[in-house]
Amino acid sequence: MRLFVTVLWILAVGVSEPSQASAQTGVASPNRRIVLTIDDLPAQLAPGLSRERLQAITGPLLSTLQNQQVPAVGFVNEEKLYPGGKLDSSRIAFLEQWLAAGFELGNHTFSHPDLHHTPLEEFQEDVLRGEKVSRPLAAVRHRPYRYFRHPFLHTGLDLENKIALEDFLEQHGYEVAPVTIDNSEWIFARAFDHALDQDDSNLQKRLGPEYVDYMLSMTAYYEDQSRSLFDREIPQILLLHANDLNARYLGSLLAALAQRGYSFIDLETALEDPAYSSPDAYVGPGGITWLHRWALTRGVDRSFFAGEPTTPLWVQQLAGIEE
Repeated sequence: MRLFVTVLWILAVGVSEPSQASAQTGVASPNRRIVLTIDDLPAQLAPGLSRERLQAITGPLLSTLQNQQVPAVGFVNEEKLYPGGKLDSSRIAFLEQWLAAGFELGNHTFSHPDLHHTPLEEFQEDVLRGEKVSRPLAAVRHRPYRYFRHPFLHTGLDLENKIALEDFLEQHGYEVAPVTIDNSEWIFARAFDHALDQDDSNLQKRLGPEYVDYMLSMTAYYEDQSRSLFDREIPQILLLHANDLNARYLGSLLAALAQRGYSFIDLETALEDPAYSSPDAYVGPGGITWLHRWALTRGVDRSFFAGEPTTPLWVQQLAGIEE
């Protein structure tokens, strides 16, 4: 039934153009709101990280969020609780720190599989395996456990698969956590890890402000996208990761967003906005923002997507990749 309704909606809207808003980039609206979501807990690349390194990431992240009174959901890959294939209680303690600090945990699957290269039944099993530790921990703290984040933001290569997973998640008490401000933060994080490995403090200091500036440019871009699609700025959902880069520079990023006029809200509040009920029939290879999924479902002109900021070439090269 959901597939039938979605197809009818697409046929009805045809190739409608996005509306054009009069607001200009950089002009703060009176009600800018944003949600912070942090993926890959307890930390990116956790199987190879020492307990000390994990604490050096977790401690500053939580301190920054608490000091600036920013709600957040941390999405867990429980495979990272099993270094060497054995459950490590010290890894579980990092998740307990998140809950004790008042934050929610969500399911990011057990092993971070790619739905586009994994049979649906196997993917679903990985989802259920990914809640074995986190869900009981949340229950002990009387914290909700309700959100799911797709690895790679891959939601299906065809509508049948996409809808089957959505139904499965709903049956198991999950709500999908969308992303509107997508970004290449992971490239900066990889470059920053390289600077850490080289013990190059000057390079670290150069990367940090460059990262914050890049994230602000991405935020401005998606503000424009929101205005073009909805004639207003909707509550945004920002995707970040638990890594050394954010352990050092999350505070600077949050301060810059606040300076831009943002208040920080929880995911539940953001999802109450009608924009998040927009039809999403996107089935493609990209892990893209929901703003672009909604736009593609509407059939907007391709010019809508122009102007997305790119990662500076020197950062790409330092990270060992190119976009």
